[in-house]
Amino acid sequence: MVAVRRITLLTNPDVCNLRCPLCFLYQRRATFGEISGITGEMPFDVAKAAIEKYGLTQDENGKRILREVIPSTMGEPLLYSRFEDLLELCGSLGVPMNLTTNGTFPGMWNENANMIRLLQGCSDIKVSSLASECFDGWKRNVERLLKIRQGLPKAASVSIQVTLHQKNLMMIPELIAWATVIGVERIKWNMVVFLSEADVLLRREFELDRSVGELREYILNCCRMCGSSLRNEGSVFALTSGENARGYSLEAGTCPFAEELWILPDGSEQHCPNPERRFGNKEAPEARCCFIR
Repeated sequence: MVAVRRITLLTNPDVCNLRCPLCFLYQRRATFGEISGITGEMPFDVAKAAIEKYGLTQDENGKRILREVIPSTMGEPLLYSRFEDLLELCGSLGVPMNLTTNGTFPGMWNENANMIRLLQGCSDIKVSSLASECFDGWKRNVERLLKIRQGLPKAASVSIQVTLHQKNLMMIPELIAWATVIGVERIKWNMVVFLSEADVLLRREFELDRSVGELREYILNCCRMCGSSLRNEGSVFALTSGENARGYSLEAGTCPFAEELWILPDGSEQHCPNPERRFGNKEAPEARCCFIR
């Protein structure tokens, strides 16, 4: 049995305050409920049971195996109606929460006091970059989060996650320079991924015409130009030049996600993160799972 070191909870895949064009649900023009048959958000009892099931497991040295819990990366996790309870549960069990948010910090989470709670209750806060028309507001929120973090003795690291596509490549130098100045610790650069059923016009508008190797070298050169010591991660730095944006062409037994688990809102489990399997056409060649148990 493979030890589970990280679990992702699909707490509220259909609840988001944005409509990003590259979102897998937007690509399908459907809700997660319509695609999977699983409707509604995750009951808190389901989330609690999953965390307790894997969070209390120890290795032979008595150390907790589970390293972190990630709330929904599809939908905005801060809009999960039980997010506050989830944050408290992780804290009480000593299991770090790794939060990925769209950077809008909706509702109560836009208050300084609650940003402090996030910074003290999470191991990392990864803020995904938004469409260019929201960019200024997104930057202000990241800057405020980092300013609040400066006054805390111990707090989460703050990262940025960027989905690279044809329309935002020209923003890379500005983004790196800005992130370096305000104290961002790392940027995850991910290649845009299209489902097999994505609209042709959407592909034409956003599809990249550069290879992984070209993008990697361009990013590193931008870092050298502004003297940045940012950690660069994500699929751009994980894939080889011959792999596609999914990166799921590995041989069985070498999957980098072998120790991860995805919990769906109904409590069912998945071991493969391939979006084609979860949101697209399960019969498509792109849906092949690289992790064969």
